[in-house]
Parts: sequence; C-alpha cells; structure tokens
Amino acid sequence: MKLSLLLFAIGLLMVLLQTTFLHFFPLVPDLILVLCVYWGLHHPTVGAVLASFVLGYSVDVVSSPILGINAFAMSLVFLAVYFSSRSIWLHNHLVSAVVVLLASLVKGVALVLVSVIFLSTEGFWMGALRYILLEALVAALLAPFVFALLRRGQTYLEKVQIPGLYY
Repeated sequence: MKLSLLLFAIGLLMVLLQTTFLHFFPLVPDLILVLCVYWGLHHPTVGAVLASFVLGYSVDVVSSPILGINAFAMSLVFLAVYFSSRSIWLHNHLVSAVVVLLASLVKGVALVLVSVIFLSTEGFWMGALRYILLEALVAALLAPFVFALLRRGQTYLEKVQIPGLYY
C-alpha cells in the first residue's frame, strides 16, 4: 500500500513536470508512460491499473484536446505490458527499455487511431509518425534511469518502517 501511494505521488509529480517544465525542451519525454510500464512489469495490481488511468486522465485534463484519450492509452499500455510480462521474462534493463519503446509505439498508434476517429486534419500522418517515433526513442532512453530511481525508492521504502503503519 505504501509503495503504491509512493508511486502514485511520483506519478503526479511526473504529470506536473511533463505538462509544465519539460515543455521548454523540443521533445517532451512521456514519463507517465515509463511509470505505467514499470507498474505493469513490477507491480501489476488493481491499484496500478486505476493509477495508470487516473494519471492518464490528469494529463488529459491539463493538456489534451480530447478528454480521456491519454487515460485510454495509458490503460492500454499497462494492460499490454502486463499481459506480455506474464508470458515473457522482461526484467532486464535493456529488455525493459525495448518494452518502453514498444509501449510508446502502442500508445502512439492508439492516440492516432482515436484522433482520426474524432478529429479530421490534413497532413496529420507524417508529423504524427515522426513525433511518435521520436517520443518512443526518448522514452526508451530514459526508461533505465527512471526504473533505477523507482527501484531505489522501493528498496528505501521497504527498509524504512514508519511507526504506526502495519501492513
């Protein structure tokens, strides 16, 4: 329970960073996606599914023209990673980065398909394809670093006993 709350708080911090400060850079890394992949690989619980949805929805509320599109994409990413991790051993750093790359591509394809259904824009495909590939590469490059930070926080939390909390 403590770990889930810690990861959710980190997720809210990532939403804040992703929707404010990181927009000063030319390409915004999808930190929420990396967290959803981490949850799918290491902590696949009902709370993690709900947290993935809520974090995606919070990104929608802050910065998306279509409400619910990121919530759908993050839930889809979590489920895809969860189901693939049950059949394939995915706990190596390099393999985890590839999983983040593939999860980012799944999210990008889901966003494009939903956008095509609800929005009609000309010249959408070339820009969307380039942005999806670049975002996927940046997320995959950041994944080992973010995973290491999350694991370090998890081990720290497991070592520290908070008085009055017994689970």
